[in-house]
Amino acid sequence: SCAVPPFPRDMLCTLSAAISLLSTTPRVFDSVFAPSAIRTLVAAGCDRSHSFTTVLDREVSRSGRTVLERALTAVLDELGDESRYVEYWWRGGHRRMDSHRDVDEALCRSRSHAGTAVGVQRCPQNGHVLYLELAEELRGPTCVWEEAPPDEAWLSEAAAAEADSRAGPPRELTALHVVPARPGRLLRFRGDQLHAVPAPAGEWLGEAEETATRRAADTADAPPPGLTEAEFLRWMSRQQEAKAEAAAERIEAV
Repeated sequence: SCAVPPFPRDMLCTLSAAISLLSTTPRVFDSVFAPSAIRTLVAAGCDRSHSFTTVLDREVSRSGRTVLERALTAVLDELGDESRYVEYWWRGGHRRMDSHRDVDEALCRSRSHAGTAVGVQRCPQNGHVLYLELAEELRGPTCVWEEAPPDEAWLSEAAAAEADSRAGPPRELTALHVVPARPGRLLRFRGDQLHAVPAPAGEWLGEAEETATRRAADTADAPPPGLTEAEFLRWMSRQQEAKAEAAAERIEAV
């Protein structure tokens, strides 16, 4: 079989250096891919309908086996991320994702903490959301929380179960980051952080609208027209902070 060529570098913007695994502040990069590259990735994603989970071993295929994997590995190379395994999936529409941590689901189902029904959680080093194509008015924000550090009791329990000490039940929430969707935007956050996608975008504010898809507009939750993205972020953050306690009760521990 022939080797798969790397993703063209002139279709990928220059990203900053690798981000510390200790940082709990999500990072956002805009215009990660050129418009022509985004069209290619959207076409490939629609053809394959990656709603299922796929795992890439970068030691077996350093540059990836498909155009989607070549794009992902190019991004990770630019970030200086040498993680061996990449688990990824595709979402072709805007839909609700309740608050959760990304974990090894097979491990969580197969092993439990001693004397309990609580599954052992192991989180990835980093989580990412790459936004490709969306309707002009679609906000589709991803919300990422920061939490208080785990206490000594949980650290001991996690060590005994060989679990990820960063994971476990939700802890006191200390900050909320709201990142609206935007074509060509990459969101990167620490892999154990709680995150969610409200749908509609104003769901936690008690607002209702029709479920939006990638090609449908999402405007019922929008503030007055003409706000810049920065103004929208401030507006959303103020509203979300006012509802933080209620939102925390919606968190579903894995």
